[in-house]
Amino acid sequence: MTSETRQAASSPTSPVETLVQLPDPSTTSASQLDIVEETGFLRAQGRFIADDSTDLHRRALFTSWQRRTSERGKLAPAALLDEIANLGFGWRDVARMIGVSVPAIQKWRRAGGVTGENRRRLASFLALCDEITNRYGIQEIASWFEMPISSLAPVTPIDLYAESKSMLILEHAWNHGGDSEDILDAYDPDWRERFRSDFEVYLDDDRQMSIRPKEA
Repeated sequence: MTSETRQAASSPTSPVETLVQLPDPSTTSASQLDIVEETGFLRAQGRFIADDSTDLHRRALFTSWQRRTSERGKLAPAALLDEIANLGFGWRDVARMIGVSVPAIQKWRRAGGVTGENRRRLASFLALCDEITNRYGIQEIASWFEMPISSLAPVTPIDLYAESKSMLILEHAWNHGGDSEDILDAYDPDWRERFRSDFEVYLDDDRQMSIRPKEA
């Protein structure tokens, strides 16, 4: 073997060694730092976009609801009450949500005498029902208002409306229950403690729903 052949055989620049050659450590660290900073920026930007879009969506819902309220307000109070009754709402629930007594509503149906503010309250409630039914396809809206928004607490849309949390009802209808815990947090930050129970519902051996104490 000639000296040229031996030199070629022992050359440090063979194809295999070229393929596994490692990059400069300082360059790798710098690149990783750039990636961390870039992904951090993108995450922050994503949060800003999400917050802005959520705020825009809420304002759009509110504007649509108010537009429907103005249209519904053209009806006479007796007609508003008739339509609410036709949806299946009980007068006790309506009185609670509107903020008046049941005798007051019964008087409005018989003899009128509804103030401008109460007329708007009736129109606003009916408009909200319109918005939920037409936009989200929710059927039998009266029973939907009676349904708890989560299995974790006995809070219903009736409760939300009675406490002036109407936008949470729209968000609940839009999310189809997907963010029910977030809605409960917005309704009452202490709801977990407020509705805490020492019992739980379970399916027994006979395939029947039963109640038992929670395990410690």
